[in-house]
Amino acid sequence: MKTILILDAFINDEADETRLSNFIDSSRNIGDDILLMSNTNISKTIQDKVNYFFYDKRNQLFKEKYDNYQDVSYYNLYEFFRVSNIFPHTQPHGLSVLISLFRSVKIAKDLGYTHFYKMEYDAILGNHTTNKIKELNQDCISNGKKGVFFMNEPTFMNVHYFLCEIDYFLDNFWNITCEQDYIDFLQTNYNNRNFLLMEEFMCENLKKVNQNEIIVHHNFVQEFSDTLWNSKHTRVYYDQKYKGCYTKFYLNQKNPDEIFIYSYNTKSEPTTRQIIITFNDETKTELFQSFDGYGIWNLYGYPNNIKKMEVYNENGFLFEEYCVDVKNTIEFF
Repeated sequence: MKTILILDAFINDEADETRLSNFIDSSRNIGDDILLMSNTNISKTIQDKVNYFFYDKRNQLFKEKYDNYQDVSYYNLYEFFRVSNIFPHTQPHGLSVLISLFRSVKIAKDLGYTHFYKMEYDAILGNHTTNKIKELNQDCISNGKKGVFFMNEPTFMNVHYFLCEIDYFLDNFWNITCEQDYIDFLQTNYNNRNFLLMEEFMCENLKKVNQNEIIVHHNFVQEFSDTLWNSKHTRVYYDQKYKGCYTKFYLNQKNPDEIFIYSYNTKSEPTTRQIIITFNDETKTELFQSFDGYGIWNLYGYPNNIKKMEVYNENGFLFEEYCVDVKNTIEFF
């Protein structure tokens, strides 16, 4: 038996590379070789930390149109509150992740490995987590099981960590090498083009295997309670009108009579926002926000009687947004 850790990293800036470097250092406690895949340039320093590195400059995103995109929630979690961004999820990068996954598994097989486990590089791993993963991997293999998987809910497989025997994975999961393979999966299995997120695609494949051959858990967060998952804010899902620093309305989940304006800078560069708020009675107020760099946020609460806001940056007008049918939420603990 020979096991390898597979990482797929899309590196935008220095902060991303630091996350990747820290993750690799922490994962060394598990003790397995590492195969790193990327569609972006990776520094020699990082390459020297892993056993294998594969670079593919093509970042193959979903380009076709599909039906029935689902609303999904991407959230920022803070000590006293959580901000949830809810929108139709086209997950353009999902295709690239799937292609990289199957390519990685095939490379690992060619290199002589029998098992792989996939993880996300932006996790801040705790010692309990690395020990737990090592234990789960060993128990699975020693008990003759084909894989360890975590389900977030009935239709979502958690992709932050899962283990599988390589031959079993290649024999039982629909191989994705391009977008047409994904379309063929939908047509063959469901005779439609209803969009499946990567997590749903993996779940649908997992449902088809003999459940007695695998180990399925449902308590991911509890199992790995000392780890921060998703430490990197997802940048790809926000409209270009926000110019890298989004400003949106958020309903107070526990008090619908209160509305919040939350802004978050997804760029490394500093920026500013001037926000002119118009209330239902046509009175106005003004906010000025300053963001020193990536991850800086601002939050302001008002009675839920706002008509609209006009948003400007240092170069002028950006967009106007009306406070109607607000799906985004904020929850205070």
